[in-house]
Amino acid sequence: MKKFFAIAAIAALLLACEEPANNEEPNDKPSTEQPGGNENEGGNENEGGNENEGGNENEDPAYACLKGSDYYLIAMDGTTYETIKNKVVADFRTDNYNTHLWIWEGTYVGDESAVGANYFGEAEGWIALKVVSGTTWSGAGICCYNPEALAKLATITANPEEYVFHVALKGQDNTIQELVLDQDGVKAKAVIGYPGSGHEYSYERDGSWYEIEIPMTYFTENGLLWTSSVGAGSTPGDNITVIPVGGYNVLSILSGASGSIHLDACFIYKPAK
Repeated sequence: MKKFFAIAAIAALLLACEEPANNEEPNDKPSTEQPGGNENEGGNENEGGNENEGGNENEDPAYACLKGSDYYLIAMDGTTYETIKNKVVADFRTDNYNTHLWIWEGTYVGDESAVGANYFGEAEGWIALKVVSGTTWSGAGICCYNPEALAKLATITANPEEYVFHVALKGQDNTIQELVLDQDGVKAKAVIGYPGSGHEYSYERDGSWYEIEIPMTYFTENGLLWTSSVGAGSTPGDNITVIPVGGYNVLSILSGASGSIHLDACFIYKPAK
């Protein structure tokens, strides 16, 4: 059995507990220790604002990515959620009950540089992780234990041409990240590089937020097939007294041996036509 512990992630919307190195099955016996707590009462305030040359300074304050339908949420702040809540099919955002953000083998810590506004301009934080110095790899999984919500994912891969995977990223280093969707050990991943790295998907590393959209057919053509049995038998836990059982990583994150990842506005949806 792998050892677990919990850490506080500064200026990030996450609970960071350790999990096994493989990203197929979560450990079903997490630690109940909560050293230092896991809440960020200070928020993400930045008097200087948050200029985003890559799409946050949108003439339409509602953003095109919020005008679609059939949302499957992975990361989104509460204020923005309120604007689309009637269009949400399944909510996989971390709540430390139905869904947890597990850090594998202590390879990430919360990134203290996560200050300012999130992708949607809100002072509500985002997922901000920094690779621990001296590690040879890094990984984390947003793991859901709600079988009813997980079963709804099958609708996406049954009609992948209708859906898009949306994510906002920012950074100032040239870390190459992997965003992984998987089912039954078949891992369909999008490698996110930097301009000039030769990868199909990339973003400028200038500290601004950038939006990336990937057709879900990109993942299904690489083997992804969600079925209604995803997460069958799973039960949630509260990370304090109740231990979660089973679970399924809706999204896995890998950053190699160094650098950081700042991730927000992550969801699958049907774009407006």
